[in-house]
Amino acid sequence: MKTKSNPIKVPLARAIMMPNIQTLLPDTLVPLAIHEILTRQYSEMPIVNEDGEYLGMFSEKCCMRVLASLIELIDASKRDPPKASNVMIPRKKLFTLDPGEDVFDAMSSLLAMGYSGAPVIASDGEFLGIFSERTCLGFVIEAAYSEIPSAKVGGFIDPDSNRLINADTDLHAIARIFVKTSYARLPVVRDDRIIGQISRRDVLNHSNILSSILRHRLDLPQTERESSLPAADTFLAAYGMLSDHSVKAFADTTSHSIDPEMDLFSVAQLFLQSPYRRFSVLEERRLVGQISRCDVLRHAIRLLK
Repeated sequence: MKTKSNPIKVPLARAIMMPNIQTLLPDTLVPLAIHEILTRQYSEMPIVNEDGEYLGMFSEKCCMRVLASLIELIDASKRDPPKASNVMIPRKKLFTLDPGEDVFDAMSSLLAMGYSGAPVIASDGEFLGIFSERTCLGFVIEAAYSEIPSAKVGGFIDPDSNRLINADTDLHAIARIFVKTSYARLPVVRDDRIIGQISRRDVLNHSNILSSILRHRLDLPQTERESSLPAADTFLAAYGMLSDHSVKAFADTTSHSIDPEMDLFSVAQLFLQSPYRRFSVLEERRLVGQISRCDVLRHAIRLLK
């Protein structure tokens, strides 16, 4: 991107990517991979073979696919799964945005706090939509090519009402929504007012199915909360019924990869067109780094300001 008076050097993916990243081998057992994602606070981990060749991604959504597969293998109707109201982060603890807030300020707040998105609430408390890393990218691209000086959050929100759930939606239904969609979070509403929010990680952290498998298969100590949960035998039996226990069986092999010479705004455009939060950077099919939406936004803010 260039302006008439001040040429701007747009960085390439190679300059802003993270070069040293944690990876998984294709035969890594699912419980160990989930444990890595939860304890390291990753949203996904690349899968590579012993030669460093990129094979796919194991993500929070892949974890949800594991959870959904286990639910299908057990008689979930005989159990009483937690409701959204038991799992959600309540409204008073949520970071929210006003539709009239400046986009640059909102983007900076999300990046500073490590959030990938936040609900946008009207002055009367009505839920308007989600302002996220992805909608931020829409502003970045428009600002880069139209040279708009500023904008308000309300012009860059995702108002999709299909992501809304109520307090009685059970955890199994929530898991299935996360598997079938690209949503990273589901607002919990009552009478068009947001009362809480549930993310993929909230489900994974709360799920007694996955935690039971993790504790038994990895021989980890139980927490006080987990010791009060129902017996894990049913869930362990379901896990044993899986035909393949490795990450390659649940990996996302369709996720985008990019060339290290792709420029910042081209990467931003690609992120805007896809649901992914990170792209693997490849040279001759070998993984050399990873670039996230956060990486793109941080550098774009510096350029645009």
